[in-house]
Amino acid sequence: MLTPETRGIMAHVNNFLAEAKLTASMDHPRIVHFIGVAWDSLSDLCVVMEYMEGGDLRTLLTGYEASNHPVGINHEKVIHRDLKSCNILLNHAMEAKVIDFGISRERMDQTMTAGVGTSLWMAPEVMLGEKYDDKADMFSFGVVLSELDVHALPYAQAKENNRDPNGRRMPDAIILQQVAMGRISVAFSESNPMSIAELGKACVSVDPSLRPTAAEALYKLQVALAQELA
Repeated sequence: MLTPETRGIMAHVNNFLAEAKLTASMDHPRIVHFIGVAWDSLSDLCVVMEYMEGGDLRTLLTGYEASNHPVGINHEKVIHRDLKSCNILLNHAMEAKVIDFGISRERMDQTMTAGVGTSLWMAPEVMLGEKYDDKADMFSFGVVLSELDVHALPYAQAKENNRDPNGRRMPDAIILQQVAMGRISVAFSESNPMSIAELGKACVSVDPSLRPTAAEALYKLQVALAQELA
């Protein structure tokens, strides 16, 4: 839905419509279902999506952290570029689906360079404005795997352990610089299955060529799950 502050700005209206058009073109069981668009006028638009009773993954993990929950854990290609726990919603059966394709791009070229801002889930090459491809989303997926394991926001431990002389935590901008240099990475607990931790660490490799593809990651997750249930 357009906010009152953006309704009168055509650039925001056009961006909103572009996101709605892209979302409507996606049909996948793990993407929140697009129902339609409703409006009273061109400046009063809203997108109607599938209702996800479980809220978003980040809120769930925050609740786990607060309650000391035990720690553990062939369509046109589209690069999401903003994959994070807040953009993963859960239904009543706790099935996860992806939402918010506002800054996603259809992968029409082999690589892209468009900037999209900064985020603690963002791959270094995207943050630095370098060429990137769908491996950028695999980096973000690795960060989410870390969240599922330790239930904390990305790099929370690094922020806590690197305070300035005044006791202030390391700013996000510095954290991201350290990540891009390979000096800081997301955390995985010792209680996490080794195969999942290894997958997560591979996903957050600074070198995109060392990250698994989505198909490879899915296979490794399926194998790990089968081993856990055996």
